[in-house]
Amino acid sequence: MDQPGLIRRASRKALSKLRRSLSRDTWSTRDDQSSISQRSGRSSFSTLASSLFTTTTTIAEHDDEYKPADEPIPEDPERESPPDYHQGRSAFFRKLPPEIRDQIYGEYFVASGVERHVFLIKARIHFSPCITRHDAPDERQLGLARDFEGSAEEVQYHPEWFDRLQSTWCNHWRCEKLWQDIQAGREVDYNRGKNQGFMGLLLSCKRIYEESVEHFRESKVLNITDGPTFQRIIKSPRPSYLQGARYINLSLRRDSGSWLYLNSVAVWHIIRESGMGVRRLYIWLDAECPLTRRLLTEFRELYNNLPDDLADRVVIDFPCDTEDGFWAWGEGVERETFGQCLEGGVGVGGGGRPEKLPALVPNFRAVGRGRPRFNETNWRGFVTSQDAGRPRPRVLTVGNPFEDMQLYGKEIFADR
Repeated sequence: MDQPGLIRRASRKALSKLRRSLSRDTWSTRDDQSSISQRSGRSSFSTLASSLFTTTTTIAEHDDEYKPADEPIPEDPERESPPDYHQGRSAFFRKLPPEIRDQIYGEYFVASGVERHVFLIKARIHFSPCITRHDAPDERQLGLARDFEGSAEEVQYHPEWFDRLQSTWCNHWRCEKLWQDIQAGREVDYNRGKNQGFMGLLLSCKRIYEESVEHFRESKVLNITDGPTFQRIIKSPRPSYLQGARYINLSLRRDSGSWLYLNSVAVWHIIRESGMGVRRLYIWLDAECPLTRRLLTEFRELYNNLPDDLADRVVIDFPCDTEDGFWAWGEGVERETFGQCLEGGVGVGGGGRPEKLPALVPNFRAVGRGRPRFNETNWRGFVTSQDAGRPRPRVLTVGNPFEDMQLYGKEIFADR
């Protein structure tokens, strides 16, 4: 055999081994770019071999190695976006009518402490949740009525109710107990510092936010249960909660008549300011004893200086019956003149006859919640059911009757 034939066979054999090696490397890799690169290298090598050797190389014997797959290898599928979730499909919206959802929102904001109490402790402002409906019937009277049933005794020992009747928080005595439990660690204030529980509902979803945000704004109520606290917060700098409050509830018991007489003009002025967003001022009046409660409606001068542009936003709740509690507001009620003597009675001392007053028509909303049937006694823990504080139509006095009582004692009004 001649030398060129040997060289040709050796070259063909080496080329065949090289092709098999390249074929195994190509089909073992999964990387697309590497596959393309190796195929390009094989093509260029085949072209080069063809140009070097004139004899055509047959690769039929290796067709099984180069046969393409029946189907091309698919590329990685793109991540499909999740379907839109429609909030209206939620069972909360489908099964509960709007009226029920509104009640849930309202109760949620009450439980999360949006409605606040503000009070002073050692001249510092403190806040606490409110859980009492301000215009609800007095639960203390209802509870005592139940406990007094089945006994004919007019004076009974009820220490818990006695303390509640004397509470400086007035009708918000439950809120006072909650504040004490919070201080003792038995309860939690969910609207204190970073623990703003109401944010969980507002951030839950867009539709709940749209439905509940107005309930949140309506829940921004500020409750004050004493005059000195109100005097403090209306001074600059004012708490931000006062500026944002839609409703202010004011409960007064200790020196309520004198405080309102001295400070009512300032109260009306502050509420009328443009920066205040107060929609309603609800004043819940009480006093230390049945006699002073009776004088709250008889002292007409307390209620004749309310501006007309504010009157439709003011509600005053009195501890009296609507039938006879407002007798002093009627037409023709008599009042002493300055020349008359209180000690000797009407007309004594040459002061002349009493003057007749026109009817007092309030420009605000007046509420008579009922005269308290149960009152605390001078003995601690004992409560009486005697009918005290019943109105007694008489000639009204000149001046502030609460001041006269402090100067001369209750006896000057006890029999009149």
